[in-house]
Amino acid sequence: MMKKALPLLLISVILLPLYGAADADPKVELTYPNETQPGRLINIDIKLTNTTSEMLWDLKAVIDPNDIPPDIKSYIRLVDADKAFVVGDGDHSINVQDQVSLRLSIETTSNAEAGTYKLPLKIKGEIGNCRQGCKPYLLMKDIEFKVIKDYPSLRIELSSYPNEVLQGQSIKVPFKVTNYGVGYGNNIKLSVPSNNNFITSLEVDSIGLLKSNESRNVNLSIAAKGDASTGNYKTDIIVEYFDPYGNKKATTESITFSIKDSSLVKDAEKYYAQGNEYFTKKNYSNALEEYQKAKIAYQGLGLTEKVNEIKARIELTQVAIEETKSNIPLSIYIIFGVLLCAVTMELGVLIGTLTRKPKSPKGGL
Repeated sequence: MMKKALPLLLISVILLPLYGAADADPKVELTYPNETQPGRLINIDIKLTNTTSEMLWDLKAVIDPNDIPPDIKSYIRLVDADKAFVVGDGDHSINVQDQVSLRLSIETTSNAEAGTYKLPLKIKGEIGNCRQGCKPYLLMKDIEFKVIKDYPSLRIELSSYPNEVLQGQSIKVPFKVTNYGVGYGNNIKLSVPSNNNFITSLEVDSIGLLKSNESRNVNLSIAAKGDASTGNYKTDIIVEYFDPYGNKKATTESITFSIKDSSLVKDAEKYYAQGNEYFTKKNYSNALEEYQKAKIAYQGLGLTEKVNEIKARIELTQVAIEETKSNIPLSIYIIFGVLLCAVTMELGVLIGTLTRKPKSPKGGL
């Protein structure tokens, strides 16, 4: 992406004829971060040891704005880029084997592009062992670093929620917003569109800031209007935010649900209530009939949880009916025994009567 900076060799070829040359260059150590981000201050510490055999005079370190490559020039701001190694009163000389240091500062702009940046650094002054006749001196160094952009990445994760809502009632939709990126997400705003059939409301509509791997749990309420048309609906959770470099971003997650007719629910609830009343009175056959009606009504509404609840009541009622059949009251046994005895006695009399022989007449004619 970045164009190559003007080769130092070319600069040297142009400038060296104007400056004196030393028998050896001084030792220069540069210390600064190898990586940075847009909108950050970069401190460049320079330590110089005069390893030549001559004295250095009025030496300074300079980052010349004219030397900055054009393709990165708009992304660099020079804060403190021209400073002398020796300041104050005196001859500003650096003797052989003396060590001096200073700090320069630059700043990357907030809109700096990612890539490798190379800036020429000039160390210039004079060299020689006498004040008169000393020659100009120039040493070129590179300052090279990378601009890294850490972008946030926000994601919406839905938890389990009811997918049916009745006219005039509401459901809650819990969800979580998580930053899976490296940079922080700032000024985070949440919104969910409403329409003529339902109204949405959020527990919070602003989170503020999420750092990397941070999360925030939020509840959404969806209320169906009393006169809402029944059917299937869709809306979106919208999360808008800014990255650390001022760029606006957004992410969305869809929510689908159905609005059901509340009058049908009232019928289903009536059947269920009547079934419970019959069950309490131990009128199990009527209870079973009402439960069956309620189950069919809730199935038509698509309310699965309610259907499962009623199925459990139906099984309980069927067990109660079977138990009733096997537990005949004692009074029934007594009545049955009395009737059986009476029938047995009558049969005995009848049989005795039928088997008795008629008596023979006495005497003859």
